[in-house]
Amino acid sequence: MYKNVELEINGPIAKITLKIVENRKFPTLDMQTGKELLAAIKNCEKDEKIRVLIITGTGKAFSAGGDIKQFKESIEKGKSKELMDELTKDLYQIAYILRTLRMPVIAAVNGYAIGAGMNLALSCDIILASEKARFAESFINIGLIPGFAGTYYMPRLVPWPKAAEICFFGEMISATEMEKLGLVNKVVSPEKLEAVTNEYAEKLAKRPTLAIGRMKKLFMDGLSKDFETALEDERKIQVLSGGTEDYKEGVFALNEKRKPTFKGK
Repeated sequence: MYKNVELEINGPIAKITLKIVENRKFPTLDMQTGKELLAAIKNCEKDEKIRVLIITGTGKAFSAGGDIKQFKESIEKGKSKELMDELTKDLYQIAYILRTLRMPVIAAVNGYAIGAGMNLALSCDIILASEKARFAESFINIGLIPGFAGTYYMPRLVPWPKAAEICFFGEMISATEMEKLGLVNKVVSPEKLEAVTNEYAEKLAKRPTLAIGRMKKLFMDGLSKDFETALEDERKIQVLSGGTEDYKEGVFALNEKRKPTFKGK
């Protein structure tokens, strides 16, 4: 079904791996990869048994971003704007769906996360990075603005001057520096990345994922609403949450001094 990505499902945990194709050195977010990644994410969303999604890369990169060869060919054919229009339709859907997905999403950044690759990671809820990972809002180096929601994320995640520095210069940022900026949750040795990612995923799969999905929606909505409206929306969702099976299980488990078994319902 997929050529440029690999989808693995292990119980409640799904993992999408961006693959290296067509003699490329790294995984890229070209047209075909964008379509396949979007389709794989949507398939995970439909599968009610899946409660956590992991996204990772292959070899030395999480994702090297856009396909420069494809960009060059489109310029030579006089079709650069047409390519950009078609390419961004799927990529921007991915940026939106990851932030609104009903389940938590973990980015396991194994290596370079460049351009759209960096913002693919930032679109996830939890970011775990190898010590070898390197990030860059490299769009400026080819005369573009930070795409894949980069202009939305950066001034919200770090102070404006730092966002400007990162985006105006487009230089490499180490995993350690990303962690200091609060853009990465944890940095681990390359050999431990998979194990730590699985540990996070297994813990999240046992959490009340319906509540997590609702949290994500409130987080995003709250970024563009006034405080009073955000509070009222939060109150309404809390009332709904008071009627869920997970709420009942959590309360009874706490009273009975046992670990809860959440079902995401």
